[in-house]
Amino acid sequence: MPKAARVLIEIEGRQVPLDIHKEWRNSVRIAVAKKSLILRVPKVVPDIMLQKHIDWAKDWLIKQLKKKPNLLDQYETVIYQDGDLVHITDKSYNLAIIEEDRKTNSGNLRGDNFLVMKINRSLSAEQKQSIIVKLIRRLIAKDQTPDVAHRIKEINDTYFHKPIKSVKLKYNTSNWGSCSSDSNINISTRLLLAPRDVQDYVFVHELAHLEELNHSSRFWKIVKDVMPDYKDKEKWLTKNGHLCRI
Repeated sequence: MPKAARVLIEIEGRQVPLDIHKEWRNSVRIAVAKKSLILRVPKVVPDIMLQKHIDWAKDWLIKQLKKKPNLLDQYETVIYQDGDLVHITDKSYNLAIIEEDRKTNSGNLRGDNFLVMKINRSLSAEQKQSIIVKLIRRLIAKDQTPDVAHRIKEINDTYFHKPIKSVKLKYNTSNWGSCSSDSNINISTRLLLAPRDVQDYVFVHELAHLEELNHSSRFWKIVKDVMPDYKDKEKWLTKNGHLCRI
């Protein structure tokens, strides 16, 4: 058996990815990682005994779900198909996925809301989905940037009155936004799946960094003066942020 192998285990009707790692260790360990559950077992365990450890992992996970019902939400994936709708803020995009004999893959926005993607038909289903997701992220970022930049400008003109060098959208899983010392503001396209008021909180947060680059008490006072209930928005992101993904 290879060093790491992936199996799918069924929990409450959902298929959960489990990566099995054989290592030089004496004990069995399980962890919840970003893309899968990780089961680490001793290298000397014969393949025929692995099912026992997989069953143990399932029992462990069922117990964890009683404490954290949303634990598996991060593993839910969306399979995009031709004709599907993608909902972003107040706009819906129609997907037109065309499979052709081609070496490269491309995508563009036609009209106001048609995302047209041309995909190499010889790729595996997994490869096609990976490319489709990347194209959707890129096209939506390009289309939504003017609206996001306009909203940030409105908030800035009302409360901050600071120069902004640029506003860019890109897919980012490490944060919801950032603001550089050069006044460049970056917003993750994931934020477009959050409610408008939550989006505004992140915009306010990044604009506040134009006055205070760190997260000092002065920084949080600036945020609170503009948005007194900002902590409610943070709670929403903490609770539901894992659902904001394309």
